[in-house]
Amino acid sequence: MKGSDEKGIAPVVGTAVTIFIVFILAGLVSSAFFEEYGVSSYKGSPAAKLQIQFTEDETSLEFEHSGGDQLFFDSPSLSVIMDINDTSYMLNDSTLGTLETGKKGVLALNKSGLPAMELSPEDLVSVKIVDHESGGLIAKHDLEVKGQIVVSPE
Repeated sequence: MKGSDEKGIAPVVGTAVTIFIVFILAGLVSSAFFEEYGVSSYKGSPAAKLQIQFTEDETSLEFEHSGGDQLFFDSPSLSVIMDINDTSYMLNDSTLGTLETGKKGVLALNKSGLPAMELSPEDLVSVKIVDHESGGLIAKHDLEVKGQIVVSPE
């Protein structure tokens, strides 16, 4: 009689252990899979749809906000960074102020904090909007230089 009781318990214990292992594995897989959704680096990072381009006369950058959160360029946490031929320049973007959905802002290159330089159509230029508090990249656009651009700081 004693042997028959042990045989009856073994499948139950085996099933319980198997279910426990399945739950543990499911938890590990789901936590690894959904890890990016729980990362706190995204908290507080503004989300906005921006178009960035040179103005027609190529003396300024134009920022068009077409959806999302307000962007506070006069805040120290938000920066416009311009990469020119693998060199990064943090621009003085405070003149853009607060940019709301449906609005445009213009940043004059001569008043942006860029050093004196000339840009030609072969130059690689991109503009990034970065939120320093969260470390989030809000927007990045590669720009085409169509003609000669002369930056002479004022």
